[in-house]
Amino acid sequence: MVDMMENLIFEILKMAGFIVVLFLCCLWLVKDKRSFYKFRDWGLIPLTALAGFVIYCIGYWEAGTKESLITLVVRSFLSTFHMFFLHSDLLEVRHHMHTNATYMFAFSIIHFAAFLVSFLVVLQLFGKQFLSWLKLKLSTPKDSYIFFDLNEGAVALAEDLLKKDRKRFILFIDKNVKHKLVAFPKINLSLPRLRDKESLFEKISKTEAVFLKKDFSEEVAFDELKISKLVDKSVCRMFFLSENEDYNIHMSLKVIGEIRRLQLLPKELRLYVNADSEELIDLFAEKIGPLNVEVHIFNRSKLAAQELITNYPPVNALKLETSKAVALSDFSMLIIGFGNMGSEALKAMIEQGQFVGSTFRATIIDKEMKCKAGLFEHYYPGLKNYQLEYHEAEVNSSEFFNLLKDKLAGLKYILVALGEDELNIKTAVELSHFISRETDNDQIKILTDVYNTRDYSYIQQVKECFKEICLYGSNDNIYTEDIIINESREMTARKIHAYYNAQKAVEKQVPWQALSPIKKMTNISAASHIYTKLQLAGLTPQDFAQWSTEEEYVRALGNERFENLAKGEHLHWNATLFVHEWDVWHLSDIPDFVSVNKDEKHKKHACLVDWEELKKVEERFGEPYRKYDRDSVRNIWELAKANLL
Repeated sequence: MVDMMENLIFEILKMAGFIVVLFLCCLWLVKDKRSFYKFRDWGLIPLTALAGFVIYCIGYWEAGTKESLITLVVRSFLSTFHMFFLHSDLLEVRHHMHTNATYMFAFSIIHFAAFLVSFLVVLQLFGKQFLSWLKLKLSTPKDSYIFFDLNEGAVALAEDLLKKDRKRFILFIDKNVKHKLVAFPKINLSLPRLRDKESLFEKISKTEAVFLKKDFSEEVAFDELKISKLVDKSVCRMFFLSENEDYNIHMSLKVIGEIRRLQLLPKELRLYVNADSEELIDLFAEKIGPLNVEVHIFNRSKLAAQELITNYPPVNALKLETSKAVALSDFSMLIIGFGNMGSEALKAMIEQGQFVGSTFRATIIDKEMKCKAGLFEHYYPGLKNYQLEYHEAEVNSSEFFNLLKDKLAGLKYILVALGEDELNIKTAVELSHFISRETDNDQIKILTDVYNTRDYSYIQQVKECFKEICLYGSNDNIYTEDIIINESREMTARKIHAYYNAQKAVEKQVPWQALSPIKKMTNISAASHIYTKLQLAGLTPQDFAQWSTEEEYVRALGNERFENLAKGEHLHWNATLFVHEWDVWHLSDIPDFVSVNKDEKHKKHACLVDWEELKKVEERFGEPYRKYDRDSVRNIWELAKANLL
């Protein structure tokens, strides 16, 4: 009886040990998938196979098998193979080994290892939901990234995030796809669309991302998704990047509603919403109230425009007199195609293309220009302050080539944004041939919008044969941490705001969270403009090490260079407001009883005038506006000291 009890206890302990090992393996798999798979593939599998082969060789070492090495090897190999399919050939092992405790213990351990390998392979193939649930339960990340749809942009961004730090906690929530099998949702999606999602799921499954096959909807909220703790205890970033703008807006507003319903206090929550209208920022600001929540609105065209000014800033196309911080030529560009991409690119170039000593010129060509130009001028009345020409012409028509001939002199960039990848590339190649025939200017860059760089075999040939053709706008290039999240840029923007805040009386200081959307935008734009200021001044971040104080830095700049940088900052600030639909509020139109310099409802501002006219505005409102521009130049020293350049 005692022996039976001891055996029973031993078996229970052995089973408990097996369960603990399984749990620890799952835990390791959840915590560090890559290192675990590396251990499984290069350690556990070969060692188990080798041990299995040896244990069966010992077990079959008798009679005829002992006399034939080939028979022994083949039988042992086949039995080893069977192990991984949860089958044991113990009955074929010589009988007296069944009573050998050491042999049977080794036999059990090796077969358990084979079961573990098989279990983990099945878990990898079909257990994504279980592993995701387990990881969500066990994880307490400092930073979390939650995607509310599985789409190309979301996957590209997740891959970029994990490329920089594979331990980041990334969660996808989407009920419309299942590994290997398509689960048809209630909403009407086409089969190709579902297959696309399945393909994307295959891709994301190879990463450390967590995937929940659920839907964030009216019926399913934070409680069921178990994501409240991520909002409460981590710096949380949520992404609504689907192609359905209404879904993105509705779901992001629902997130804010859920936070209020559950009375959560977000440590820091940022919502990234794919939508067209900038006006939504005001709607979100109203809903957010005092919550520590920020909303970023963007779309593919805005992201591609951001990539453009990051990789091809206008300042790089000009000759500069860095001792004076002035440009020695005008900035001139040609835009072919004036849809969303063309208009966003134009606005971005205007915003970052203002320099003392230079005039911004742009010629825009589109086959439907009459209606497009009218709508554009209606939304952006302030852009009449720049030399913009709108022309209606078909690509490759005689009018088109005549315009090209007229505008080639002094041209810096040609931007091709006709809405179709193949047409864009074909047009870029034709432009390259035309330029080489008509001019000796080999400095003109042909910036070509290409949505999908992976599926076209000739893309690489174009890049190799036509060095002047520069591709932008692909998912892999725009759905990146540097372009969408770019927290270093926001840190710089906050530092810029803090600098201005410190210049004001305490009662007039405004915290970052309380700033209006347009004021946040101007600070973020100023952060992006730091690179341009440094280029104009002929400085690099490393140069600041030679100065011990801000005053030393200012003296090193000299009066003329310092003043031109301040004037350039004012030109840039003007452009930032103009491309966000603001216009000049002329002093003659402002009633005498009005004591503020802007009308936010009608988007008019009295300071949107030339540098020389600012003196009159200063006298009218009693505020030193030109000093603020000079302060922005001084502030570069503080940013350099904080390693934010």
